[in-house]
Amino acid sequence: MVMMVTWGGERQVETQESVEEGLSGGDPRAVSHLRQYWLQAPSTLPYNLSGSSLYLSSTRGDTWSFVHHYVSKLFAGERNGFFIEAGALDGQMLSNSLWLEQELGWTGLLIEPDITSYTALLAKHRRAWTSNTCLSHTGLTKGISARVPHPAPGITSAAYDSFLKSGEKSFYLVNCFPLLTYLRALNVTQIDVLSLDTQGSEMDIIKTIPWAEVRVRVVVVEIVTSKLGSQFTEYMKRLGFVLVAHFNDYVFVQEGDAALTRLHSQAGWQLVVLNPTEEEPTITAKD
Repeated sequence: MVMMVTWGGERQVETQESVEEGLSGGDPRAVSHLRQYWLQAPSTLPYNLSGSSLYLSSTRGDTWSFVHHYVSKLFAGERNGFFIEAGALDGQMLSNSLWLEQELGWTGLLIEPDITSYTALLAKHRRAWTSNTCLSHTGLTKGISARVPHPAPGITSAAYDSFLKSGEKSFYLVNCFPLLTYLRALNVTQIDVLSLDTQGSEMDIIKTIPWAEVRVRVVVVEIVTSKLGSQFTEYMKRLGFVLVAHFNDYVFVQEGDAALTRLHSQAGWQLVVLNPTEEEPTITAKD
């Protein structure tokens, strides 16, 4: 439930069901609140995906093809998995999970804090749980006032990151929950693909994962600087993950996982990124 207020040419969205701040991820009050107010069950309606040629050309832009190449090989033929995608936008644009849902019968959780993008996401009729919230990077529940511009149709994630700093903006009071709260609310103990695009809080979110309670097989994260990438890679290595590829997005796989064996058994699994500094790099399979 949200209430929108307008003043001075800008809009503010306030929730009428704000979560109590400072609750731990496993606190029953946080779990109950999330389950009651902020989780939408998977749709049973036919997909309502955009077929516009202009839109479709953007849905697979940026580094989508890079991530899709690896995810499709890691999980080739593996059905009925579970994903979590944080920063899901409208559920189709640059989605790292839609293919898994459509082609392999997976389900999962789509988290998107922007109300405009989330409304569009609901209209797509995804076969996954959805939540108009954000992942907490502190391990505690909280509400944040976020200035988030509404992404224009066809905008790529790189342009969207830049767009965050300019343009018409709205204030949103967003409820944020630790990852553990979502896991408890949905009774999930395994995440086959965790995709994070949270504008810089990815590592802090990873640090809140209750590794004793959940198995995470593959992690896809957006990392914008090589220095941060090196730090992230070292941290993930200590958690038992192997970096299999990186561009603007990094793909990590749990060491010893069957998906990693499957990937390495396929010809042409490794990609070479040519001219990575160009705005539209060329990505080809390595011989």
